[in-house]
Amino acid sequence: MAERRERVWDAWALLLAVLPLLGFWTYGLFDLDEGFYAAAAGEMLRRGEWVTPLYNGQPWFEKPILLYWLAIPSIAAFGEAVGPRLPSVLCTVGTLLLMFGAARRWLGADAARSAVLVYGSSLLAVGVGRMMLADPPLILFLSGALLLFWGSLVGQSRRVTLRVTSAAFLGLAVLAKGPVAGLLLLAILGITYWREPGLRAAYRGGWPTSVAVFAGVVSAWYVPAYLANGPVFVEKFLIEQNVGRFTGGDVAHTIGGPLNWLLYVAVLLVGMLPWSLWLPAAWPRRGGEGQSEAFRRYLGTWALVVFVFFSLSGAKLPHYIAPALPPLALLVGSWLANRRHGRFPLGPAIACIVVALIAHSAFLLYYGGGRVGSLDVPGFHRELHDLTRWVRARGGAVAVYQMSRREADRGTGSTELRETAHPSVFFYLDRTALDTDDLERLATAPRPLWVLTRVGRISDEDRRRLEAVCRFEDVTPFPTRFYRVYRLTD
Repeated sequence: MAERRERVWDAWALLLAVLPLLGFWTYGLFDLDEGFYAAAAGEMLRRGEWVTPLYNGQPWFEKPILLYWLAIPSIAAFGEAVGPRLPSVLCTVGTLLLMFGAARRWLGADAARSAVLVYGSSLLAVGVGRMMLADPPLILFLSGALLLFWGSLVGQSRRVTLRVTSAAFLGLAVLAKGPVAGLLLLAILGITYWREPGLRAAYRGGWPTSVAVFAGVVSAWYVPAYLANGPVFVEKFLIEQNVGRFTGGDVAHTIGGPLNWLLYVAVLLVGMLPWSLWLPAAWPRRGGEGQSEAFRRYLGTWALVVFVFFSLSGAKLPHYIAPALPPLALLVGSWLANRRHGRFPLGPAIACIVVALIAHSAFLLYYGGGRVGSLDVPGFHRELHDLTRWVRARGGAVAVYQMSRREADRGTGSTELRETAHPSVFFYLDRTALDTDDLERLATAPRPLWVLTRVGRISDEDRRRLEAVCRFEDVTPFPTRFYRVYRLTD
């Protein structure tokens, strides 16, 4: 009877932890990141390209290949509503299953249920998991690599097998978001080797095979990408997107002043509410005996290394810290379980239901717009995507004109909503288009031509210049607040 109750509780915990991810298909893509990734995946699908990411006809090396390898078949099978975000959701579910299995083995069944519910009700984890980002695959495979390696340290059998499998997971993590995954793992393992003398002997064995497997997985893309693109791959991906971002070369994602060092304190505090309030009490103490205490120290090292690394990094975005969430959720889950031994974690379960409602409502509101009291949320994404689909259905050449932001201040770290470029247009158009801010290029482009632009970007003087060389019509098919569609014909 008790065993059956345990199975039912396990099933409920996992089901409720997944609940906040559901409904991701009911609204379209957000810009910027989702728009870029989806546009690249859509173009690769159209061209049958599996090596070089492409954005509007040009190589685009902002992220490695794994997200596109996951998204291309997903978009082909499930279409533009489900396909782009499904890999992120499945990776997040995979992370929950990994956490559950690890916690059940090394912290106990109560901790496993609490941990997945804590993770599933953390706003940052839900937000990242519901979007087409490179972070969910990184979190899944980096977490898998670290948990498998821990298993190789404390297990008496299959040590080499676990270590080699950990290396394969690490290779996939590198394919998800670049060499940062390897740096994080090496730092975590190095600190653990220093802090846990009793585990040092267990580090021996399986390294040559593990290195070979890791190199083989990474080479599956790095080698053909270099062969296909040569110095462009090295400069744009390895130097600009990896070294450049860490050293602050990415101005758009750089924050100056004290906020640069305090950002991730605030992100974790808010992104894990209310569980972040229990982190000080849940943090592992030195000197605890036993395998579970050693595992908790390993989790603390994991979370701390991620936090310090991205705090030191020049580039800052809130979701960069997300790989620290699994170990933090495991620590809080373990602490909660010790205080509610033998009982279902009702509080975290209710939190998952509340977060599911909050997250889904917030995403729908941000995408489609509406009023919340006196606050008017514009819903510009829906308007633009509806116009884009209307243009796509009519076929022909398209120009995206002056869609990028005009503010010199990038706004990183600000809570103010600002204009962004709209790379998602290229995903919903399902074709390449002329992307320009130059009126002369618009005037000399082949016609007939659809023009998607913001309200006010074509002035009366611009219109007169265009009408001097072609027929210019406003063909916007429905009332709009933010965007217009024009038609240029001979």
